[in-house]
Amino acid sequence: MLRDLLENASPVEVVATFVALSLIFATILCLVFIIFGGITFILSAGNEDKIRKAVHTIRYSIIGLFVSFIAYFIVSIIASLLDIPFELHYSTIIDIANDILRTLQ
Repeated sequence: MLRDLLENASPVEVVATFVALSLIFATILCLVFIIFGGITFILSAGNEDKIRKAVHTIRYSIIGLFVSFIAYFIVSIIASLLDIPFELHYSTIIDIANDILRTLQ
């Protein structure tokens, strides 16, 4: 799907794919940093500095995820205001994620 999309797609479809890949990457990165922050929090052994760093890691990863989804909504709103046929459905994001996982195997 990705190869066909990049070879035969319009610029709007390429941008939609880039946005979908960005959302997938942001979500995975957020989960990794939440897990890392949680492990750091558990292993802090009461050290206030380590607890503060762990809480900041978790907080900033969640804020980053919200910012990436807000950016998606802003792109969608601007596209609808300019009558650009920008459609990115949940099924498209899932198909792209499945293609990425298949290539990694």
